[in-house]
Amino acid sequence: MKGQSLIWTGPSNANLKGTMKRPLRLAIAGLFLGHASVQAQSVGKMLVDDFGGIARDVGSVFLSPFRGSGRDYLIAGGVLAGSAALSAFDDNVDRWALANEGRGVLKSLDPVRSGGDFYSLNQATPYVIGLYGVALATKHRGIRDGIMGCVSSYTANTLLRHQVWYRVLGRDRPDTARDRLEGEFGPPAKQGDQYRFSGFNDSWGAHSFPGGHVATIATCASFFMHRYEAKYFDPALVALVAAVGVGRIADRGHWASDQVVGVAYGYAIGREIARRQLRRLARERTDGSVSIPTGGTLFDVGRDGVRLGWQSTF
Repeated sequence: MKGQSLIWTGPSNANLKGTMKRPLRLAIAGLFLGHASVQAQSVGKMLVDDFGGIARDVGSVFLSPFRGSGRDYLIAGGVLAGSAALSAFDDNVDRWALANEGRGVLKSLDPVRSGGDFYSLNQATPYVIGLYGVALATKHRGIRDGIMGCVSSYTANTLLRHQVWYRVLGRDRPDTARDRLEGEFGPPAKQGDQYRFSGFNDSWGAHSFPGGHVATIATCASFFMHRYEAKYFDPALVALVAAVGVGRIADRGHWASDQVVGVAYGYAIGREIARRQLRRLARERTDGSVSIPTGGTLFDVGRDGVRLGWQSTF
């Protein structure tokens, strides 16, 4: 027999589109999907497991080029070739972005652009730490994995870009000045500006390739999309990645061709870490260290709308 309590019924499918405008709250709710209970595990053991998983996952990402298949290298080559072809139009895109600064679509992206409320993920750090504390207290594996997976993705992406990409290849940004007065912009790009490459260059202005900000968002988005069975969140995550990618072009922080590689790079890292988490979870379920609970969070999208609550068997 199943008992249900704290059930919230959302809008019908006709109004579901409006509900999805709150992707952050829904994404947090999505972390409760696939919840596995930990059997008699202490907080200390969970911390060791979680942070040990980060170290192993980041190490695996660094070693992945040596384990890549022919298909993997073919896809990577195709992404780089597509980026190279697009680079011929980078200066045109930059001039368009500068001409349309502060209006239309670019204006609507202000919240995720430089200086916007959602430009930096640092503002979310206290909330994430608090949520992780709740996950430890309740032994909620789904939330723990969600936070640790995003941290692993961010760490691998950032270390690889700064310690490998930027040490091998520098590319000038459309606007190489980091700090300008509000409303002040550098000169528009000319044909050929997008081909200013150099070797190792520690200057912020030479860290255009690949797009770092969009790669960071893409790693976490890809991780969530591959780790959790919540496909109705995918469009919101894809829209967020696209908004950040275009927003950074509008900020003149990256060329369009940088963003193509940044998205592909982030997608690959997030997928790899999600797959590793799922394999660990499968092994733990096999050896009995975690179990499928008889109760848990209920999140369902059906013909009559959305239901969110708690369900248990008794």
